[in-house]
Amino acid sequence: MSTDQSPETEDRPASRSRRRRLSVAAVATAVLLAGGGGAYWASSASSGGADSESAAADGDGPPKLALDGTTASGQDGGEGIAPGEPMGPRGYRAEGELPDGPESAAVRKPGHRVSRAEAARLAKAFEIEGGVEAEAGRWQAGGDSKGKDPRLTVERGAGGGAWTYQNGGTVPLDADPDPAPGGEPLSAADAKKAVRPALRALGLQDASLDAGSPVGGTRTVTASPEVAGLPTHGWDSTFVVDDKGAVTRAQGNWGRTRKGEVYPVDSATATLDRLNKAEQARGGHREGAQGNEPTRIGGASFGLALERSHGEPLLVPAWIYRVKRSGGGDLEVTHPAVSPEYLKPSKTSAHPPVPDGSTGPGKKPTQAVESYEVHGRTLELSFWGGVCDTYQAEAEESGSAVRVSVEAGEKKDGKGGEDGKDGKDGKEVCVKIAKRQTVEVELDRKLGDRKVLDARNGEKLPRK
Repeated sequence: MSTDQSPETEDRPASRSRRRRLSVAAVATAVLLAGGGGAYWASSASSGGADSESAAADGDGPPKLALDGTTASGQDGGEGIAPGEPMGPRGYRAEGELPDGPESAAVRKPGHRVSRAEAARLAKAFEIEGGVEAEAGRWQAGGDSKGKDPRLTVERGAGGGAWTYQNGGTVPLDADPDPAPGGEPLSAADAKKAVRPALRALGLQDASLDAGSPVGGTRTVTASPEVAGLPTHGWDSTFVVDDKGAVTRAQGNWGRTRKGEVYPVDSATATLDRLNKAEQARGGHREGAQGNEPTRIGGASFGLALERSHGEPLLVPAWIYRVKRSGGGDLEVTHPAVSPEYLKPSKTSAHPPVPDGSTGPGKKPTQAVESYEVHGRTLELSFWGGVCDTYQAEAEESGSAVRVSVEAGEKKDGKGGEDGKDGKDGKEVCVKIAKRQTVEVELDRKLGDRKVLDARNGEKLPRK
């Protein structure tokens, strides 16, 4: 099902047969959202020349697309490698010819102003009794002070649509290790049937479903919708179903998007070349690799992958590659298909080098903070982040301002494999998707009339 609200003819990617070839004269990097949507890799594409920005800056094309983690660099001035060939150890190599894909495609901007009635329908699907209450920037149904009742929380602003549910067992969505009860999990067909009411309430009844992740007596169902007629990666809704057919916890998004700028896009082969260069820059990869042998790519689909632009989620035209693993169980990796001359670093890039110096050798990556709330001497910071990471906030205070930052850290080992499903140790791998999150930091004194600034770039943050 396509979650797009616009006429299909408007958003259909332009055929590559009409493509106007553009000279690549830039060195840029892009974010790779890999293996289920949670691992961000800095990737690069290169050429050389002084006209690197001419195509996007002379009014002959769309404005450059800023992606978090993207940096402009002139370090790689080499001639590159043959398209589709691995660069150095553990590169990716296609088995056979890859598709050309479209000539251009639009980015999609997530966000949906969820109504009370829509939130109520989803609450009913989860069998939550009582009404829906409005809180700061969100709808909430159910829940109690002790956390024993089922609870649904839905972001409701213009950029809303993200939601979370838990059944009252107070089991966090990203629990590690997973506290799955014992027992015999439902069949894949029965687990999919159990989530149908929620999918209908979300308008995702035609989404592609995967129920191949049993852990203990539970089974995880992942719903992957189409957007503007294209498959998506990282834009999933996930449901954990117990052995009795009840959803114990879930999270996702309404999935509605708005059409953004249209960008020229590269073929799967050219994009794979850039992916290989990215892997070489970071010392190779592990997915499906045998020693220094290249990893096999069994095919590619043109779609949309979840990225970040100035801290905001964005669905970006991308190639979704099917990676063949030696032990079976194929997985997917993605790389933005937008032509590299139309990419630039965002101010909230989490990978060095960045202009504000907020990251660098010895410094941890920091998240882009969206807004804040004040509760006495405590600031509650809102941001988008992966559910598989932990976060810690810091505040640097002065007489006129408070500079805040949020550091992301990986959780302890023990999640299992890298395919977003079961690991070798039998534990459930954390579902690698991102959601809007909050973290608190306590000040030495009340905020008062002091400004709250993002420590990454010094910009003033909005107060909710």
